[in-house]
Amino acid sequence: MNYFHLNKLTLVIFTLNRHKFLKRTINYWSNFNIKLIVLDGSKIKFRDPCIKSENIKYIHDKTGLYNRLLSSVNYIDTEFIVLGSDDEFYLPSALVSCIDFLLKETTFSSCGGRAIGFYTDKDKIFGLKQYANLKDFQLNQSNASERVIKHFSNYVPAHFYSVIRFSKWKIICRNVFEKNYLFSGSHELQVEFLSVVAGKSRILPELMWLRNKEIPPIHNEEVIKIEKKDWWYDKKYEDEKLDFLKRMKNASDELINDQNIQIKEETIIKSFEAYLNNPKLNETFIKKIRKLLPNKIKILKRLMISLKNKFLYDKNKSLIEEINLLEQESVLVNQRELNQIISTLNNSMR
Repeated sequence: MNYFHLNKLTLVIFTLNRHKFLKRTINYWSNFNIKLIVLDGSKIKFRDPCIKSENIKYIHDKTGLYNRLLSSVNYIDTEFIVLGSDDEFYLPSALVSCIDFLLKETTFSSCGGRAIGFYTDKDKIFGLKQYANLKDFQLNQSNASERVIKHFSNYVPAHFYSVIRFSKWKIICRNVFEKNYLFSGSHELQVEFLSVVAGKSRILPELMWLRNKEIPPIHNEEVIKIEKKDWWYDKKYEDEKLDFLKRMKNASDELINDQNIQIKEETIIKSFEAYLNNPKLNETFIKKIRKLLPNKIKILKRLMISLKNKFLYDKNKSLIEEINLLEQESVLVNQRELNQIISTLNNSMR
């Protein structure tokens, strides 16, 4: 496998009080020619020798996730970027495939691959389906309004963890992370919307992303968030909603950079309401319990994840078995890289 084009990519890793996972991730990438930017909001600075490599820029900043992401654009000098959490894995060959695709298809702004979930229990690694709707995903309409309405009418997070052109990302990053809105998941939805405005997108039939389902994901830790639907329809948040729509409109205009082709505010409203009123987004039992918990009870959050693993996931399927099911959908899997990830996980469980 030729990894040459990895030098055109920067992987931006965000971490918070999880240095065990961070060390595992950095060691995993140590054999590949890729630039890493580590955004660490932990209370204690990470001092492991593994961050001394020339291809790593380590930033310890406790001011919050939004500020860390904003600062990261100052250190990126590659043509493409991809975001990554500290506890998850990308297959390098799939990242190269995404870069190759974007180098050939100049009207596409982002490209990703298929995903699969994993969790460990004692000395075993289990797998589970992740984002099945990414199968055959493509937004190739020339009209940006058509793309965003189609995406938000049948939403799947296809862009937040995809490879994207840095020229587009720096505009998206600035417009999303300069302002922290009160509704939950605001930054994901903003990035998804603006990535689609920025250009066409595609998910390749190749395994790219192994997502950790053992622990809660890293969220923006700066404010307590309100449920999306409550925020959108409650009149007391009307001023903030108007500010949100204005910012999204301005960001869209900047990304398109054509006075004759603009995203109308009504398109933004229509897209978000299509997302909010999608019956598939009804709250699960786990989500309802999570809302009742104080924000800082991390032990209970971990317990909920453990219960979800025990009762909702099919423990009879190993990661390999779940990978085989993905391959039956004609998804390409680089077995050598997958074995490297499995070896890394096995070593971390000892």
